[in-house]
This record gives sequence, C-alpha cells and structure tokens, in this order.
Amino acid sequence: MADTAQIVKSGTWRYDERIVHEVWIVKQNFDFYYDEGFEDAPEDLNENVEVFQVVFAKDGKVRSVGLAFHSVEEAPTELRRLVFDSKSARRKRKALRTIVA
Repeated sequence: MADTAQIVKSGTWRYDERIVHEVWIVKQNFDFYYDEGFEDAPEDLNENVEVFQVVFAKDGKVRSVGLAFHSVEEAPTELRRLVFDSKSARRKRKALRTIVA
C-alpha cells in the first residue's frame, strides 16, 4: 500500500508572540517516526490503519513533524493540553493560537 497523507485541519501558532507558523493535522496511513527494522514496538495506527500527525510549517514548507494521535478530535485537544500544561510552556501560554477546521 502506498503512503498517503492529507491535511484535515489547519491553524496558526505564534512562536514568541511574533513569528507565525502554520499548524496542520495530517491524516496519514503511516507514522512518520516509525522505522521498520528499527522499531521497539509495532506501528501504532488506529483501527482504520491511520494516524493524525501534528505538523508545523512556515510558508507552506514543513519545519517539524510532531506528535501523532489516533483521532482527528484527539489531536488538537492533546496538543493544547501539552502546550498549556507543560511547565516550560506555562510562560508561553499565548503561543498556541488556533487550530481550526
């Protein structure tokens, strides 16, 4: 099966309150960080053989591939929780702006 990926949600994030980055939630049939032959565990896909990966971009170009989740609903909720609840992020609460449908 060929690898497929599709942006299903997008929004913005402001680094240091000034530098706008795009945030995408990408539905794909593979986990970006899974590397066959070097795995510690099986690829962690949901029952539909997909994962929702968080991607940060600037000017339409991928800058960083972040966390992966089993549902499109879980991804923005968990991303906000991680950004706002982490100790270092508490000082930067205003960094994450929106993830919109």
